[in-house]
Amino acid sequence: MSRPLELPAGARVDDALAALGEPLAAALLERIARRNLSIAVYGKPRSRQAALHEGDRIELVGELVLDPKVARRLRVQQRRDKGGDRRWKPR
Repeated sequence: MSRPLELPAGARVDDALAALGEPLAAALLERIARRNLSIAVYGKPRSRQAALHEGDRIELVGELVLDPKVARRLRVQQRRDKGGDRRWKPR
């Protein structure tokens, strides 16, 4: 979900979260406190007190459910098991 916000100069990540409105902001802050969500700006980890600049994109990143390498191996194995594309057949 993407939501553009207009914030005053010198705004911080906390200000942006508060600008989302009470029910949503409270839920997000709770998940951040429980470490279910992390904050990033353009993919770089940031704290709630990080200063924002014009055009910054704040990302709320959830924890990984499965290691990406393991997920890829599982997808390849599923394709091999289905017998579809010849590229996925064991050698």
